[in-house]
Amino acid sequence: MRALFAALALVLLSACASQAQRPPAAHQLGIYPARTASVDGWQAQTDRHSGVHLWLAPQAALTEADVQQADMILAPDGQPAIILTLGANGRAILASLTRSELGQPLAFVVDGELRLAPIISEPVLDGRVALTGFDSLAEAEALVRDWSR
Repeated sequence: MRALFAALALVLLSACASQAQRPPAAHQLGIYPARTASVDGWQAQTDRHSGVHLWLAPQAALTEADVQQADMILAPDGQPAIILTLGANGRAILASLTRSELGQPLAFVVDGELRLAPIISEPVLDGRVALTGFDSLAEAEALVRDWSR
């Protein structure tokens, strides 16, 4: 019995140690259901690039914690884009969210700022989304380093 408790304690300690080694993300990501008209209890935000006004749900459906991998690519126009691949739980949440919110915007908020809000035209089932609208290549690279695991 002692050996069982010792083994269990060792497993728990190693799990805690591996969590402690991963620093919290320096940059925050929130993916929110959004609307183009005011909704009680939802937060108004404006996209600084497009000037579009949206109302975001009170809670993010997904965060940087749901990101399994982040990769940077250059879009055809030469601007940086980040491809986010979500883990299994995040993939399921995104699929459900995009099924139920067809025709509505999906807001991507980075460090508290609305960056992108595409209209959902079809469910996203593969757990991959692309972010664009970065101020610089350095900004996109910093986010990729922070969100990659």
